[in-house]
Amino acid sequence: MTHHTPHVIRHQVSRSALVALAYAFTATLAISFPVAAQVAAQPTVRWEPEQKGKVEGPIMLREGDRMLVRQESSNDVTAVLLTDDTKIESPSGLFNIDRKRQDVSLLVPGLYLKVRGRGGPNGELIATRISFHKGAVKVQNSISAGEVELRKEQAANAAQTQANLEAISLATARARDSMAAFTSRIANLDSYVTKFEGTVYFATGSFALTNEAKQTLDGLISQGTGLKGFLVEVAGYTDNTGAAELNQLLSTRRTNAVVQYLAEHNVPLRRIVNPTGLGESKPAGDNSTAEGRAMNRRVDVKVLINKGIAEADSTSR
Repeated sequence: MTHHTPHVIRHQVSRSALVALAYAFTATLAISFPVAAQVAAQPTVRWEPEQKGKVEGPIMLREGDRMLVRQESSNDVTAVLLTDDTKIESPSGLFNIDRKRQDVSLLVPGLYLKVRGRGGPNGELIATRISFHKGAVKVQNSISAGEVELRKEQAANAAQTQANLEAISLATARARDSMAAFTSRIANLDSYVTKFEGTVYFATGSFALTNEAKQTLDGLISQGTGLKGFLVEVAGYTDNTGAAELNQLLSTRRTNAVVQYLAEHNVPLRRIVNPTGLGESKPAGDNSTAEGRAMNRRVDVKVLINKGIAEADSTSR
């Protein structure tokens, strides 16, 4: 198969900025960089319509069906579009001859992969096949949005207490600026606004969904029926009872339980933005009381839509 050389467009972004962005999501470097750098990231490669091509390297950023992938050999950045027909797989078997289907939720920044596809109408590469090795998935497991956020806060506020860090994080979340920090692996998420949201709660030490939790999720799913251009943000938490390491694992399992329920009720996984367990961080209640701990054993679900869509909806009313 012959691959054509894509037309490369050099934007007014310094090479050092692109390199810093790319390596911020590799397994070999710590992950912490300004939100402004994320917003500046743009594709530097444009593919002609129906032009066959491939790109190999790490995912820099992902937003729903769209990813930015850095070509390892040249540091060029390609916009990759996922579709329902995109095949996602990993080598398997004794000699890696076989192919095993993989879930779209594994496609997170930091993951090193190979993308084959064809040019789309807007210069993007529409992915027909994506492959990556099992070992590369360890990158995504070691890079969580919670770790990114806490490291960023600790670097900027080293002299402050953990309580101050959490207060700052909550304040910036309300201002939407921390949305990009909280999901720093996602491009331009600050261009989204919350359409509606809900919270589900769990029993102590449990990640099983209660009937009340399912009713809450059913309500969110019903509200989202027919909604265009949406993303779903899912974040799980625990109270501070027990070891922090176990609470981190428990919060992840709670998050996964919610994601599984949403997927089983026709919410596309590619619409779910980096579901993350954040352990004991960001308590909603006072952990010194039973009531406060019950508030902290939760998963927050937010349905986001693009600001442009939201403004159009408000104008049409």
